[in-house]
Amino acid sequence: MISPILVLGGTADGRAVTDALLARGEAVIYSSVSGMNAPDPGDWPQLTNQVGAMDGQEMATLLEKHAVRLCVDATHPYAKAVSQTAMAACGDQGVDYLRLERPGLCKRREDVRFFKDYDEMVAYLKDHPGNILTTTGSRELGHYAPLPKERLRLRVLPTSGVLAKCEELGYTAAQIIAMQGPFTLEMNVAMLRQFDIRYLTTKDSGSLGGVAQKVDAALECGAEVLCVARPGLDYPRVCETPEQVLDYIINGEETV
Repeated sequence: MISPILVLGGTADGRAVTDALLARGEAVIYSSVSGMNAPDPGDWPQLTNQVGAMDGQEMATLLEKHAVRLCVDATHPYAKAVSQTAMAACGDQGVDYLRLERPGLCKRREDVRFFKDYDEMVAYLKDHPGNILTTTGSRELGHYAPLPKERLRLRVLPTSGVLAKCEELGYTAAQIIAMQGPFTLEMNVAMLRQFDIRYLTTKDSGSLGGVAQKVDAALECGAEVLCVARPGLDYPRVCETPEQVLDYIINGEETV
């Protein structure tokens, strides 16, 4: 039996590279926290889905149990802890590790203000009045606690757990924009204008994260874009597209 490839997914790129690997006949273990948008094992007999977060020991056990030959880390650019865990587990087990991460967009734009972390960004917002649209995700909402809640509009996923978290943090229905993207330029412009937004907060999630549409909309509306920088991790190997991952698997290390 072919030794499997572990794909740490939960992203569009993770799913894309998994589909491409399966189409080549590769055995794949697809890992994601929620299992949402995971490929169907009924369509691919060589596929195993692993659902739920793993700590270092659990990941090392999975690598050893299935004799994984390659780990493709296609998690979100800001999932720092997961990537650190994966690199450590792969190092311990002697498994090849490959990071799949598209280049950020914000770094190429002079009209975006960068911050090293949320504390620095919130400190800036404290000194600059005006309404804020957060598009950094529900997991980061706690960072905004020092700011007056009436300034904030939260764009989050429309799931019961996310909405409950927003309410637990003291936000009202009028402050919650619960929608599933992608968001067009026109949709972003409409939101910014409706809520008189002066600051849009974002992560630099790359071309698939809708960042360009956010920045362009903010510029059109006279709002400032505030971006939390990606965590700086020293990945041993990085591919920028699923195609590069396949090229690495087929042709070897010299392609990365």
